[in-house]
Amino acid sequence: MNAPTVPRFTPLERAYHWSYAAAFIVLAVTGFVLLVPWTAFSAGEAGQANRLLHRIFGVVLMLAPLLMLIFARRGFIEDLREAHTWRREDWTSLSVLLRRSYWTGDKTGLPPQGKFMAGQKLNIVFQAVCFGALAASGLVMWLGKGAVPHEIMRFMILIHTLSAIGATCFAIVHVYMVTTMPFTRGAIATMFTGRMDEGLARSHHPKWHARITGGKP
Repeated sequence: MNAPTVPRFTPLERAYHWSYAAAFIVLAVTGFVLLVPWTAFSAGEAGQANRLLHRIFGVVLMLAPLLMLIFARRGFIEDLREAHTWRREDWTSLSVLLRRSYWTGDKTGLPPQGKFMAGQKLNIVFQAVCFGALAASGLVMWLGKGAVPHEIMRFMILIHTLSAIGATCFAIVHVYMVTTMPFTRGAIATMFTGRMDEGLARSHHPKWHARITGGKP
């Protein structure tokens, strides 16, 4: 008998996640090629194709959240608001998660979590900041060439590079946690099926589980 599940992500939310992830991967690879100009793919026609690919998927990355605002505005804004709302319990949760829960599975002292655990909130906030910095600096680098002062362009390149490195590092940690660590790897299935095991939801996200089921955390 299949274990009971609760709805977690809509088909549109899952499509957004995977399209964003795919665009991010292409941007990370093509951006690395641009960052190390001595590779064979950074010069000549290969270099031009790489730059074009980087720009195309840069547009895809920027369009993904805009499409969510158009077609799933309410849920998207609610999730962003929840992820960017930090309470005292979130800081306590983050401390417990980083010191103990992620590594041992021991939830002693961990306050009840909502839809996003404190670690997930941190990842979303950091990625959102990096997204803004990447989009702004990338557009200046792309459209401002020849019009923007050289000093500003160099600063934009620095911001773009540092933001890309930071976002990539957080993305690698995110992938590692949802595929390897026992405490969090059960969450990855929700991005394929849209549903979460009810036991996992009750255990890891009791406040959110209570809200969607009308029960008590």
